Amino acid sequence: MYNPFMKLIIQIPAHNEQESILEVLQSISKKIKNIDEIEIFVLNDGSNDKTSQICKKNNVNVIDIYPQKGLSYTFKFGIENALKNKADILVNLDGDNQYNAKDIEKLITPIIENKADVTIGARPIDKISTFTPFKKFLQKFGSSIVSKFINANIKDATSGFRALNRNAMLKLNIFNNFTYTIEMLIQAKFKNLSIVNVDITTNPQPNRKSRLFKNNLDYIIKQSKNLIRFFIVYKPSQFFGVFSLILFIIGLLIGARFLYYFINFEGNGHIQSLILCTIIMTLSFICAMLAIVGDLFSINRKLLEDIQLEIRQNKYKK
Repeated sequence: MYNPFMKLIIQIPAHNEQESILEVLQSISKKIKNIDEIEIFVLNDGSNDKTSQICKKNNVNVIDIYPQKGLSYTFKFGIENALKNKADILVNLDGDNQYNAKDIEKLITPIIENKADVTIGARPIDKISTFTPFKKFLQKFGSSIVSKFINANIKDATSGFRALNRNAMLKLNIFNNFTYTIEMLIQAKFKNLSIVNVDITTNPQPNRKSRLFKNNLDYIIKQSKNLIRFFIVYKPSQFFGVFSLILFIIGLLIGARFLYYFINFEGNGHIQSLILCTIIMTLSFICAMLAIVGDLFSINRKLLEDIQLEIRQNKYKK
């Protein structure tokens, strides 16, 4: 069942993409099935080349963001811009021409058919020639970790080619400064938004260095830190509760060892075990308290998000 009028906004975050941005713009279809209006916005994130001039010369909406704010900020800004311009669907398409824009219709179909709130364009990782075997492994391993974390099947967690319906745009609130890709999926799942994978194709790409991280090790460190942070934010009781339980068991075993020797009148030589047991039990108690406090903060966060949703709904009425 289709809505009587559907507006699609395609946002293209771009930083120094003068070599590829025109090709990206030309590859976007002027008409898409079941879409009544298409509007394109290039989010020029502090480019110091001719990205902005090229887009303006081709009569494309350009929003210049200076100084450079980063991909996460640009994506969040794009959501607000899409809501402001009364979009029913938002598609995020990178400016490096990695993704095949012809797949936009395929990407938004589950949303139009009310089968998804969010769709993720799943790249054929094994077929991307510019990805090293190790990078392919990292992409798959990372997606499997995210899938387990949110209890959903995510084929390509870091894909920047994705679509959101209006409900998802209103509910999502990105706060991570590194990248939005994984946080968006976690938020979507915890806010009961349905996520669907859509198999897409990619364009041949020059093997250029990533602008988000220096190397694979830097990527692993940054994403690991983010996953831990997300775990603390969205599952604080489980995170600190597990540490509390582990420390309690360790402390209990050390304490039992001391009691064994004490009962057998050999406790004088094992006072260190008693001290260590006390320290570990204290840490276990602290983690237990953090689990309780974290859970209370989690409840408070959900209440604030409900208030934010109501404010957004009133601010961006269609």
